[in-house]
Amino acid sequence: MLTSTKSIATVDRDTTSSVDVVTLPRPDATLADAARIRAKVRGYILDEILLRTTTELDDAASLLNAGILDSTGTMELIAFLEAQFGLTISDSDIVADNLDSVDRICAFVGRSLQARGATAR
Repeated sequence: MLTSTKSIATVDRDTTSSVDVVTLPRPDATLADAARIRAKVRGYILDEILLRTTTELDDAASLLNAGILDSTGTMELIAFLEAQFGLTISDSDIVADNLDSVDRICAFVGRSLQARGATAR
């Protein structure tokens, strides 16, 4: 919950009043964005990296340890994330904490979109 104070001038313009405005997050939009991100990331990994050879994918499992992602696959994933979500991923963002599982990728994309004030497309 965010609270901000707004100053409002009265009609005679000599007096101002302050009003606290409370902004509540829209959980439905946040959940919808998270679901869209997850669907696109999972779809990309299943279709483009695993080449539709399976429909099984544990969202918490390490993609690196499972041999699903290698250095080339990681670069292709980054290109996908940048194109799909309008991100610019810096070299310092290319770490396992951001890209080693579907869960971590989705969290990273969500944080990146939130940081720039965007929503999932």
